[in-house]
Amino acid sequence: MKKTKLFLVEDHELVRKGVRSIIDLDQSIDIIGEYDRATKALDALDNGENPDIILMDISMPEMTGLEAAKLIGEKYPDLRIIILSMYKDEEYVMEGLNFNIAGYVVKDSVADEILVAIEKVLEGGKFFSREVIDTALNSYKEIKKEKKKVESVQLTKRELEVLNDISDGLKSQEIADKLFISERTVEAHRGNIMKKLHAKNMAELIKKAMNLGLLKP
Repeated sequence: MKKTKLFLVEDHELVRKGVRSIIDLDQSIDIIGEYDRATKALDALDNGENPDIILMDISMPEMTGLEAAKLIGEKYPDLRIIILSMYKDEEYVMEGLNFNIAGYVVKDSVADEILVAIEKVLEGGKFFSREVIDTALNSYKEIKKEKKKVESVQLTKRELEVLNDISDGLKSQEIADKLFISERTVEAHRGNIMKKLHAKNMAELIKKAMNLGLLKP
């Protein structure tokens, strides 16, 4: 029976030993590389090592697991990556999903989740700890909520131009000169924008515009 070849990438030796002891329970998995840096794992790949799966921590010196996942995805698109991390924050989870990782296991999950994740990923599927799924769903709900807010704020194309110029710190006359309209028209647009966003002052206007994604990057 062909064994599954796995890289284990984790900078904390005790954690690495603990994870290895769990993986060693499954005789069908062979850890062919054990590294305390993502950079070392990348070097091994570049030197011809060919694992089926990489089980990798996020927080490591020199290069994070997510940075490595991005690079590996670009150079070795068929290689499956499972993130093993203590982080459940939206920032890390969503970034990992953007890099098309195959799995995300939270370190304080039950031990057999690691083996379940590996099995699921080998079958061509994906595996995410319950906490990670909850984080992703909450993020999705927030995105939908913000999208509804944006859709409810019906600014005209001209009002969006004026709003972005205001956020750039331009004065009314400067905006008027830039858009070839009168200063009075700029002031009228400003008033309409503040009404539509229910803003009492300029600071509140800019804050709400940022939260709604109305400002250009």
